[in-house]
Amino acid sequence: MAVRPDKNIYQRLGMGDPGARPKDNSTLREANGTIDYNVPSIGGQDAKNLFPITENSSIGDLENIPQDLIKFQIEVINPTNPNVGDILAFRAYLDSLSDDYTGGYNSYKYNGRAEKFYTYNEFDRNISFNFKIAAQTLQEMKPIYQKLNYLVAQTAPEYSTNGRMRGKFSRLTIGDWISNVPGFFENVGLSWNKNYPWEIDLNNDTDQVPHVLDVSCKFKPIHDFAPENNKDTPFILPRPKKTSDVLSFLNTFGTPS
Repeated sequence: MAVRPDKNIYQRLGMGDPGARPKDNSTLREANGTIDYNVPSIGGQDAKNLFPITENSSIGDLENIPQDLIKFQIEVINPTNPNVGDILAFRAYLDSLSDDYTGGYNSYKYNGRAEKFYTYNEFDRNISFNFKIAAQTLQEMKPIYQKLNYLVAQTAPEYSTNGRMRGKFSRLTIGDWISNVPGFFENVGLSWNKNYPWEIDLNNDTDQVPHVLDVSCKFKPIHDFAPENNKDTPFILPRPKKTSDVLSFLNTFGTPS
């Protein structure tokens, strides 16, 4: 029984099959019979890996991003125009995800009482996640590393027109658990494993970088709602992202410096 294309995970999500080759592969072969790997492998490319850094001028409009089993993207917000952001869409090869919440209390010791007394002081949240980048074809290498380069750049400062150093906010989406959560990246780490192959660049037309890398991220959320002890507070509940929310958030908190 034939498999419906819309039910095939590789076709439905545009993941591509690394072993796929055109039925008529005459365009792939040189005169001496060897395969020209510069010619795109039809059906072998991952559409999400190929998806470049894309400006999203309409807040919340992510329709053009290739599908995945779960949503996984980062939107770098323009500090001077929060209606504009750069979308970094990675394939959701997630290795780990942790979401830690901390409540801080002040302690007081009164004379004549053995136990301490406490008053609430502060709230904090930290998100950490690890994922892999993995290129299936030569053509995917450039867009993957452009996105990865921009991701690690989020730990560096931006300079305003008057030379003032400032940070940049991003919005993180991992499924509907972490849905367009604003904040900034405290750390981005890249790690290579000896089992991961490198691009050796026989034709001198690309970069000698790994086909696969481990990426670790520490993300500090700065919510655009007031964190409070309420059953409806959207810590891990999806919350629609509106232009007014982003404007209010940036007007209240500014940009991290």
